[in-house]
Amino acid sequence: MEKLKILGHRGASGYAPENTMEAFRLAIQQHADGFEIDIHITKDGEIVVIHDDTIDRTSNGTGNVTDLTLAELKQFNYNAGFEQEYATAEIPTLSQVLELVKTHNLYLNIEIKDIMTNVGKYDGLNVAAAKLVQEYELVDQVIFSSFNHSSMVELKQACPEISTGLLHFSKLYQGEEYAKSANADALHPLFSIVDKSTVEQAHQQGIQINAWTVNQAAVMEEMIDAGVDAIITDFPDVAYRLRESKQA
Repeated sequence: MEKLKILGHRGASGYAPENTMEAFRLAIQQHADGFEIDIHITKDGEIVVIHDDTIDRTSNGTGNVTDLTLAELKQFNYNAGFEQEYATAEIPTLSQVLELVKTHNLYLNIEIKDIMTNVGKYDGLNVAAAKLVQEYELVDQVIFSSFNHSSMVELKQACPEISTGLLHFSKLYQGEEYAKSANADALHPLFSIVDKSTVEQAHQQGIQINAWTVNQAAVMEEMIDAGVDAIITDFPDVAYRLRESKQA
């Protein structure tokens, strides 16, 4: 098995504003192998990195991402929860993050927020994002994921060379077979449903297991011992220290 990957969940979001360049740069400093990010699409068709459908929780503005242009979104400050540590923080575009990934030779998990509430609004976002990844020549360093598994099937059909992962928070019966039926490369389960047996069964079928969101040191150790392929965490520095100590 390849070396366990540590992916900063929305960057090093335990220490910096989530899904901002500040959080991504901090994750690099904390020895993360890459990040997990979320993408939406703006009113003028730009792909931006933000978790929620709206900017209300993470910025000093309000409104739906899909109702605002990129220029309008850039007017707000996305440092909610970290006002003292970070005076300002912009919403990044996917292109900005891909530039960072390319410069530092990182791994990137792009979660597409195309769940049922966004059907219609986000038609084509999966393929458009994949085409951008291809343009940056980062196909081997990116995996897409979504709770909308049909979206991942569609993405794989359009771009077979792109890696895909199926997000889930409940145990799947014969999950590795389900992943293969969707032509997916990985399962992305909530950490609490992961055990060594699940990982071994997946690996026997060539399916990776990337666990989220693993924030407690004891649970990180459990995931490492279970043999997961990646830990997605708000605290990359903690995961890094544990990984290095176990491999020492």
